[in-house]
Amino acid sequence: MSVDVLRAGSQLAELMPSDRPGGYTVARVGTINEIHGSDGYLTADVLLSGGELLGLQLTTACVNARPGDRCVVEFYANIGVVTGVLARPGVDAPLFEWSSTWSGTPGTEPERGYLEKTATVTCGGLILCEVAAAINGTGEYSMAFDFLDANGERKAYWCSTSPQKNGGTLRWVASGSVRLPYGSYTVKLTTFHWGTVSIVGNDSSGNSLRWRDESLGVEGVSRYARLRMA
Repeated sequence: MSVDVLRAGSQLAELMPSDRPGGYTVARVGTINEIHGSDGYLTADVLLSGGELLGLQLTTACVNARPGDRCVVEFYANIGVVTGVLARPGVDAPLFEWSSTWSGTPGTEPERGYLEKTATVTCGGLILCEVAAAINGTGEYSMAFDFLDANGERKAYWCSTSPQKNGGTLRWVASGSVRLPYGSYTVKLTTFHWGTVSIVGNDSSGNSLRWRDESLGVEGVSRYARLRMA
């Protein structure tokens, strides 16, 4: 038995009331220090009562938990499980978000597409991908997410291409998912276009084609891309 397991067991015993009756459940609030993906499960190391409990499993309600989150740990029969995350502003914010108000005809992209944004994200499990663009003209438009590990090796790739257009405007939205082991990844968002497709903010009658919400702003954007943990 590892030293870490023995240390966690000792700390767990100190947290449990010695005189509790059978079937008694104890709830404590702690802080998530680290999250791991091991043996097909998400586990968390939790700072609690001056110590650290290692490798506590998380319920499905906690799949979006991140280091630094305050969490609820429930103990039953000396088994601890993270069952909840305390709400705070921004706790459900996207893992990755990009948007643009630019409109016009894209230039010729490099062979691998035009790099719009690069960011490091820590995530795992099912990751939801969402992209959108207001386009006009003839041809196609495409947006892609590339997920690279610490060694620069591709671990997942998701791409969506708009329906082929032959004139007119289209408010195009696409979504999908990838599944990743829990860890830190470099995410690259790239865009491509074919033909004479252009990015627009309004249709030919002057009606807005932009997207608006709390994070995109009241003026709206003509393109956006987001990642969320499912």
